[in-house]
Amino acid sequence: MEAELFMLVAQTGLNLTQARNLDLGDFFYVGHLDGYQVKEYKKRRGGVVLFEIFKDYKPHFERYLGWRRHLFPDSERLFPFVGIGGSRPDSRCDGGRLRAICRALDLRFVCPRLLRNTRVNWLLRTTADPDLTAEMAQHAKQTMLAAYERPSLQRAMAEVVRFWSEFDPHLAKTQPVAPGGCNGIPKNITHIPKAAPKPNCMRPSGCLWCENHRDVDSPDYIWALATFKHLKTIELGRTSSLQCDADIPPAKLAIDRIQAKLHWFEESTAARQEWVREALARIAEGYFHPSMRDEIRELEGTAWMR
Repeated sequence: MEAELFMLVAQTGLNLTQARNLDLGDFFYVGHLDGYQVKEYKKRRGGVVLFEIFKDYKPHFERYLGWRRHLFPDSERLFPFVGIGGSRPDSRCDGGRLRAICRALDLRFVCPRLLRNTRVNWLLRTTADPDLTAEMAQHAKQTMLAAYERPSLQRAMAEVVRFWSEFDPHLAKTQPVAPGGCNGIPKNITHIPKAAPKPNCMRPSGCLWCENHRDVDSPDYIWALATFKHLKTIELGRTSSLQCDADIPPAKLAIDRIQAKLHWFEESTAARQEWVREALARIAEGYFHPSMRDEIRELEGTAWMR
């Protein structure tokens, strides 16, 4: 019976005195959130909410009620503790039997206060809503946060992810001029070729040698890279060697840079290898990434392109 009492405390968030002094009534259940409100039927008022339980606990609670009614048919208490003299003062229910059993089994005893504290922190971590948690725990928000809230690794990790998703400089700019991601601040890589386009957030080729450019681990990005390579190949074919003062035309440098990226993806994992193969097959079929279709159509002078 002490175990059942403690289990009810963990389920409902009631304090030990409240749970211990509950009377056995005509209980019925009303669905509420992810569980039930347990009410006691009253003819005039239609029912008063006594406590709330999670849905998985209801069958266990019903089994306990049947067991308890069979053993103590004349008692009005939900937890009718009895002592040597036939009665037991309410103030003496301290979980002594459970403590002794846990000590004999070398198990840690979890007191009702810690059970309630664990439940409140679990709700706070799960809902991420202090107001809702305070309401479910039947506390004022300030009281709950001051008396019950404990540091949580899970909440800290979630807050860090939310923070960096909003303030990471590399995610600040969502529409870079070239495939990939950046923060909108051009910066040359350490060993940039002399003839390579300098990063300036105006020319897509410059992004290839920008320190703040970021590759994206997705098949769409691979497709965009392959399309970009095809675009630079067209430009290279239309560039006269007499028009280029450098030994290596900038378009050729861009092609080599893109090819190196595609090669890295292809050699990294089997899934990425399949992405690269699919992207190159699309390019061979004339199926280009939407972000560069119009530009390729203009360069090739193609009247129709799927």
